[in-house]
Amino acid sequence: MLRRPPTAIELKLDDITEYEQHRRKIKHDKLQKSISSDLPSFQTGPKSKQEIYNRIGYNPSQSTSSPS
Repeated sequence: MLRRPPTAIELKLDDITEYEQHRRKIKHDKLQKSISSDLPSFQTGPKSKQEIYNRIGYNPSQSTSSPS
């Protein structure tokens, strides 16, 4: 296999500033997305017994059978 000499990559000041702006924009977008998706949605006010039972998987009609 032939070895090639390393290729020099020339960056202009405009390229570097464009890259930095793009990187900041991506970082900012990710930060905004993670902040908005990580916030819990709280509902204020009292919950009904049925809502609580549904959330915890409790069914009172099954547990009211007489003990043997």
